[in-house]
Order: sequence, then C-alpha cells, then structure tokens
Amino acid sequence: MKIWKVILATIVIFAAGAFAGGMLVKLSRPKPETPPPQFLTQQFFKERLKKELHLTADQTNRIDKIFADSGANMKILWDLIGPEVEAEKREVRDKIRKELTAEQREKVEQLLKQAPHRPEGPRRPRSGTNSTNSVKLAPTNNAAL
Repeated sequence: MKIWKVILATIVIFAAGAFAGGMLVKLSRPKPETPPPQFLTQQFFKERLKKELHLTADQTNRIDKIFADSGANMKILWDLIGPEVEAEKREVRDKIRKELTAEQREKVEQLLKQAPHRPEGPRRPRSGTNSTNSVKLAPTNNAAL
C-alpha cells in the first residue's frame, strides 16, 4: 500500500512540474505584435470624412477606392517590414532588461502586460479643429519598450 502512495505522489509532482513548465514557456514566449486592424483606423477616418464633409456619392466612391488601395499597400509594407520591427523591439526590450535589477525586471514585465495609456496633459490639436485648440506642444520622445 505504501508503494502506491509514493508512485501517486511522484505522478502528481511530475504532472504539476510539467504543467508549470508549459505555462512558463507559454508566458515567456514573446507574442508578435500586429498593426491595428484597418477598420480601427482608416474605416473610422473614412466615416468621419463622410459625416463631417458631407461628401457626394461620387466623392464617397472615389475616396472608398483610395482607402481600399491604401489598405492593400499598407498590408504589403507591413508584411515586408513587420518582422524586422518586431525583432528590433524585442532586442531593445532584452537590452533594457539586462540593465535592470530583478525587482525592476518584474515591474517592467507588469508594465509591458498592461495596455498602453495616453499620457496626461493637453492633447495636440488635430488638423481641421478650431483655433482655440491650437496649442504648440514640445515634441516628446516616447519610444515604446
């Protein structure tokens, strides 16, 4: 009877170790970042153009074609440079991690898991806004880790 307890305990410990190892590998593997989907950027801008500029049907059709062509070109460009951009970002993160203490590395990992947030303070005016919002801001260097 005692041998079965040892065998069962060994199996449980092995299974727990395998599970923990699998989770560690899954969590430590960098996930490739992709550009925002087209519908989140160009589609939003296109709808705003239609709404705010009161485009004619002919203008709408031509602008739709411009956005469609641009989307195809952007996909080609991202396919070409996307892997290099991701490799550079990983290299920068690795170099930064080597400069940090273990405690700082833990904090950086938590920061990287959080969604990026918009910095506080006045926002830059968009083109086409009224002149009351036109505040000149100093350029910032917010390079992502």
